[in-house]
Amino acid sequence: MNRDKIDVSVGTVVLMIVTILYKFVLVFLGAAIFVFRHSLITDYISQVAFFFYLGIGLNVFCVALMLMLVFEPTLASRVLLSMIRMLEKIHILKKKEERIRKIEGWMQDYHKAAAVIKEYKLMIFEMFLVTLVQRILHFSITYLVYKALGLSALGFVDIVALQCVISISVDMLPLPGGMGISEGLFLSIFQKIFRGSLLYPAMLLSRGISYYALVLISAFLTFVAHVTIKRKE
Repeated sequence: MNRDKIDVSVGTVVLMIVTILYKFVLVFLGAAIFVFRHSLITDYISQVAFFFYLGIGLNVFCVALMLMLVFEPTLASRVLLSMIRMLEKIHILKKKEERIRKIEGWMQDYHKAAAVIKEYKLMIFEMFLVTLVQRILHFSITYLVYKALGLSALGFVDIVALQCVISISVDMLPLPGGMGISEGLFLSIFQKIFRGSLLYPAMLLSRGISYYALVLISAFLTFVAHVTIKRKE
């Protein structure tokens, strides 16, 4: 974004809004599962319910914190400047008044960008709907694998809800892409659904398409973009 001449303060607010919506959608879906599909929690995720509730709690905290930083920019300024001064005090950063002035100027632009975001409430709602559809489509990969393996006991909503539970559980854990824990939760939650020899192929197909294939595609596109941008420069 900076290479495309977009101001850093504007880019920061935009990325925070996107992140807030992404996490808010997970919280929204988690609440919907708890209210309308509570039987799934009892039947399929009782053994890993702790991770589900922990994930919802951490996402709620994260969304609340980021909303506060976006819509209370004065508080965000104080927090950032306090952190800089603390790092200077313990000699991790060298004390530079120029750095403080630069940050204060950046935060003024941040304030303006946050104020503009408040005016476009309809756009934010539309972004929420788009993100909601994106997440549901992403979770539906497991349902497509389920149908491809010739199973039909559960419907679309139930399979998507169970996959959503996995995503909520691992979203805030400090693991890249939830690697390891996602596979473990899949095996634990879907063992009653993909019975016998179907469980591991289902896990490999679902995770392979929804995560590992996307990592490879993203790596390729990042390389192409890097080369293209360098040539333009």
